[in-house]
Parts: sequence; structure tokens; C-alpha cells
Amino acid sequence: MDEVKFCSYCGKLTSSTYSYCPWCGKSLENKSNISDVLNHSLDKIEKIQLEDRLLELEKLESCLDHLEEEIDAFLAKSST
Repeated sequence: MDEVKFCSYCGKLTSSTYSYCPWCGKSLENKSNISDVLNHSLDKIEKIQLEDRLLELEKLESCLDHLEEEIDAFLAKSST
């Protein structure tokens, strides 16, 4: 079985015979421990999740603005 190592940049497993990560192209010469790789990967995941949550909040805000406009138009129409 081929030995593997983690890419310290993207966190993916690569063959120990590679000099560069086939996923991100970064050099694999610097040996990082698993803790550093996991922390880096988890930080990236957390950032992506935060961006996704912010996007969802923006969508909800837009929907609420639209609903508020519809309610205002409905109330204006019904009061005339």
C-alpha cells in the first residue's frame, strides 16, 4: 500500500511520492502535522458555512422586503 500524506494547504490526502498536491498544486515538501492540517481545513469549512449563512440571510431579507411591499400595497388598495 502506498504511503499517504496530507496537503497542508487544502487538507486532501495525496501519495507520499508526489512533490505537489494534485488537488491544489501547492508544494508538499513542507511536512505539517495532522493537527495543523485539520485546523486549517476546519477553518476553511467554517468560513464557507458562514458565507452560506450570510447568503441565506440576505435571501430572507429580500423575501421579507418583498412581502412588506406586497402588504403595503394590499393595505393601500383595501383602504381606498
